[in-house]
Amino acid sequence: MSEPNAATPERRKLGKADVQALVAAEKTNALAAIAAAKLMEERADALDYYLGRMDKDMPPVDGRSRTVSTDVSDIVEGLMPNLMDIFAGSDEVVRFEPDGPDDEEQAQQETDYVNHVFMQQNPGFMILYGFIKDALLSKTGIVKVWWEEREEEERETFYDLSDDQFTVLMNDVINSDGQLQIVEHTIHDGSDEKVVSDHDDEDEDEETS
Repeated sequence: MSEPNAATPERRKLGKADVQALVAAEKTNALAAIAAAKLMEERADALDYYLGRMDKDMPPVDGRSRTVSTDVSDIVEGLMPNLMDIFAGSDEVVRFEPDGPDDEEQAQQETDYVNHVFMQQNPGFMILYGFIKDALLSKTGIVKVWWEEREEEERETFYDLSDDQFTVLMNDVINSDGQLQIVEHTIHDGSDEKVVSDHDDEDEDEETS
């Protein structure tokens, strides 16, 4: 006894609008690929010209010197000082304008803070320099911006603390919610010295338990 054939899915007939949309999408993808390939070739040529390589326009002949031209490099490097002066020639790379008289103080604080983060906490001048130079050579300048939070440990050493000073330091450690820690301290008792560390405290706890 033969089994019935599985039902074949019904095919929907595409309308004229559907066909036009598919063709338009494929055309867009094709043109984008062509444009990307062309842009890649132009960027490679620009870099060669910047480095003085003229092999594409003037192929080298065996046994003879290569043609070198620094015109592109001279133009790019000649433009960079003026462009950098425009974007980084003042103390304010960016400025926030107040919406009204009540916002003037806040706008100034935001201006000072953003300029400090960009130029002091980050290499703002070199970021702008690379961004502008990439735009001149590659037709595109890209800067990646992100916010990063990280913890940094610092070690401080105190010498010849009195008992009162050491007590204040201990209170700061206790009230720091684990942010501060005394790693090691030395107790002076006349001519004898005893070094106490966290590891010693752990050993004593194990012996007395």
